[in-house]
Amino acid sequence: MDNSIEGNGYHKEEILAKSRQSKKDEGVEHAEIKGFKLGERIGSVVAIILVVLAHFMGQAETIFAISAIMLATIFGQSLTVYRFKKSKYLLAWLVLGAVGTIYFFILFLAATQEWTVLLERLWRW
Repeated sequence: MDNSIEGNGYHKEEILAKSRQSKKDEGVEHAEIKGFKLGERIGSVVAIILVVLAHFMGQAETIFAISAIMLATIFGQSLTVYRFKKSKYLLAWLVLGAVGTIYFFILFLAATQEWTVLLERLWRW
């Protein structure tokens, strides 16, 4: 084993050369991930504000649609992370996201298609 500075320096240069050849910029990837997380947070705040405004304006369809989208996002995130961590906490969010997405999607369809009987039953549930 060569523990000399020259040996370590050569190894570093070799790694840097391979990294440059892959045309993969880790700084850009990191910025994209940070940007996605920030966009997700801003989008969530905007969605919550829209739900509150729709509630005061009596627009149930808007509330159902936004809720379905938010819960679908929670489902997707939880599924991705659950595959690696397998925690009960993530499983709970996974189930909540899946059931909530389906529930609010059906409510949205019922409200926009004027399925009043189904809408009343689902909303009371």
